[in-house]
Amino acid sequence: MRYSIAEQHIAASHTRKLSRSLCSASDSQERLIVIEFRSWNAMINLLLRIAVLAATFGTAVAHAADMPTKAPPAFVSAPPYNWSGFYVGANFGGAWTSGSLNIPNNNFYGGLTEFIGGVQAGYNFQSGHLLLGVEGDFDGATFSHPALPTPTLGSVSENWIGTVAGRIGLVEDRWLIYGKAGGGWVHSNATLNFPGVSWSGSNTSSGWLIGAGLEYGFKSHWTVRLEYDFLSLANWTSSTVPSVQLNRDVQMVKAGINYKFEAGLPDGVAPIRTDRIAKPAGEEDLAKQSQNPIADLVSVPFQSNTNFNTGPFNRTQEVLNIQPVVPMHINEDWNMISRTIIPVISQPDPLIDSSTNGIGDITQSLFLSPVHSGALIWGAGPVFTIPSATDPILGQGKVLLGPTIVLLTTPGHWVIGVLANNQWSVGGDPLRPRVNAFLAQPFVNYNLEHGWYLSTSPIITANWLAAPGQKWTVPVGGGFGRVFKLGDQPVNASINAYYNVERPIGASTWSLRTTLALLFPVR
Repeated sequence: MRYSIAEQHIAASHTRKLSRSLCSASDSQERLIVIEFRSWNAMINLLLRIAVLAATFGTAVAHAADMPTKAPPAFVSAPPYNWSGFYVGANFGGAWTSGSLNIPNNNFYGGLTEFIGGVQAGYNFQSGHLLLGVEGDFDGATFSHPALPTPTLGSVSENWIGTVAGRIGLVEDRWLIYGKAGGGWVHSNATLNFPGVSWSGSNTSSGWLIGAGLEYGFKSHWTVRLEYDFLSLANWTSSTVPSVQLNRDVQMVKAGINYKFEAGLPDGVAPIRTDRIAKPAGEEDLAKQSQNPIADLVSVPFQSNTNFNTGPFNRTQEVLNIQPVVPMHINEDWNMISRTIIPVISQPDPLIDSSTNGIGDITQSLFLSPVHSGALIWGAGPVFTIPSATDPILGQGKVLLGPTIVLLTTPGHWVIGVLANNQWSVGGDPLRPRVNAFLAQPFVNYNLEHGWYLSTSPIITANWLAAPGQKWTVPVGGGFGRVFKLGDQPVNASINAYYNVERPIGASTWSLRTTLALLFPVR
């Protein structure tokens, strides 16, 4: 080791000082200094060893830092969804009017409700998160008379509704929230029949339109949406003496599906989770998913409810519920599950021995549910019903709104839970009774081998506004089902029977429920 001249002078100076100290010290002092000197050398050696170890350890850490490490599981997202381009689609829903038929000395007419269904087409231009577009739609309307307790002096029916509107929206990947404004046309028929006047006519009225909606791209070329529209129409005056003026507007809630000609994602690209490797679902896994009302599973159940001994003539009521379920992914932590119920009804008449057939009021539920919910799976959100019945006897004529919730757990072979909601009337035909209705559906399923399962899921309802003793309908019973394949299509089929131990007057004594659900698991 080499030292500088200055360091050599300093060392020599320290040596001379030490020598003088040793010479002038006593024997005991000499021994003490020698011990201190040896201790000093031992301390220096210890520090050198620590330095060598630290250098060695640091080198090892440096080499370890250069070694490849296993990355934690991550969410691999697809490219952003592309909303631009032409699209066509179909829609269905309900419409209701708030208006007046100004007949002298008559105040019965309070509007009408109707089922609507049709097609739409449009074009979108997307720039970043901004979307601009134009759309036209055409819907047929099926409702021919208002629900009145006595013969009416006048009635109005709507045949079709058409609109053209511009759209502006905000895009966040697969989600689009938008507003629209434009114009619309409604073709109506009217009949007047009161002393001195007997008249019928037709008219196409126009007006301005505003609306808003929410749309989700669940496939590269396919989107689903939910939309509200308000159409204010010009007044229609009859060519009679005295003349009668019809004042009205139209409110619509529609669900729709669109096909995009331009792909929303590159071919073969879809969001995946690297920490959740996709595996083919076994029979029991698929059965448990189909028994979960908020599972991440697209399904289309067709549920037939045959209610025996209904009404004063003990006729059979048939309700076929078409119930598409579409899960929508908000992000890696949250899903929104859309559940729609479209009832096709054969309803016994309460006054004569006959039945009325048609579509009832459509109910829409939206459940916000965490992806990772632990042992207790839950979802909650709004539920609403739109007055879409094609005949007054098939619906309540009211817009209903309320909260809904699902709670369930899946220990072992079991799926156990409950679905509940309560709805209140918030709009619709002012002549129809107001509504305050509760529904609870507890469900218990035990899954066996080869896709078979045992189940019970009674639908318990309460009409809070009914007279004492007439509020509750409480069924008990159960049945069985199986998940299997028809070719390559997974299917869930079940049959259940229930007896109503508590029921209001005129309600069914017992019912048979059969379900066939088409399942579309993620591949």
